[in-house]
Amino acid sequence: MRTLVLSLAVVAISGCTFDEHLPQVDVRGTVVLPREAAVYTVVDEKTGETEEVEDVRAIGPVILGVFPSISSDDFGYPHPEMGPIIVDGTPGNTYPYGGGTVGRYDFACFSDLSCRIVTGRFKTFEDILDWYNIVLDDSVVDEFGQVVDSSEYFRAYCYELFDFTTDRELSFLSEYLDSEGNIVSDLDFQQNADGDYSAEFDLWQVTYEPDMKIWGWMDSPSENFTFSTCDLDRGQQNVEYSNDYYYGANFTDLINFPSKYIYDGDFTVQEPYVFTEPDADAFRAAALTASDVSVRMDYLVGSED
Repeated sequence: MRTLVLSLAVVAISGCTFDEHLPQVDVRGTVVLPREAAVYTVVDEKTGETEEVEDVRAIGPVILGVFPSISSDDFGYPHPEMGPIIVDGTPGNTYPYGGGTVGRYDFACFSDLSCRIVTGRFKTFEDILDWYNIVLDDSVVDEFGQVVDSSEYFRAYCYELFDFTTDRELSFLSEYLDSEGNIVSDLDFQQNADGDYSAEFDLWQVTYEPDMKIWGWMDSPSENFTFSTCDLDRGQQNVEYSNDYYYGANFTDLINFPSKYIYDGDFTVQEPYVFTEPDADAFRAAALTASDVSVRMDYLVGSED
């Protein structure tokens, strides 16, 4: 009798694990940017001379979506096909099945950096100050208008602002100490043997349809290192003492209306990844790895002119 009870218990436990055959799937893949996507032109305001700098810190946010089909007829660059135009002057909805980003906007403690810091691009406080103060010659300033040139002051200001106690809590930093005191580096993009830059991505809970396609773009920084996909009037508002500003956040319709935010100099996907499995169950059974689902983002918008 005791053996029978144990057998029934095993059956009950095993019965809790079953395939619900949901139409949503999690997609892991790799996105590859050409070397040119990490090149930023620095202009010396005093002499007017320009210099090109290749640096992973120059890579902007990468926006990815999954769409029914892609066309080059509407805007002169590869773009998801759209639904009907409902409002004059507004493009049609692309009706994505899902999407995500590689790197997101994160507030790096000073209003001067609102909409100018993307996660997975900077290792440390020193890395940020070097990029703005030295490379771009566009010094970070605090709320009092004073140049921030000390990483320790940067850290202390962040800790007080967010009530944090470790660098690991600041998601705009990609290098920190783990619980055993070892340095952990978690930059999104790494340069490969071809000189290009690759990063893994995750697209969670994508509604699966056969022949759907992964497409997206990289928002290249402007001359003053700002981004078209970030809204300075969104995000948390800071009204402490005399402060009155928002932290900044991405616009909410990036993959529904991408053409509103794409400009010359951005990079888009020209040859999208196509899902060939007949349904969501078959996709899960295929157990594809990140290297299997590869997307190359190498079409330079404006190059056709």
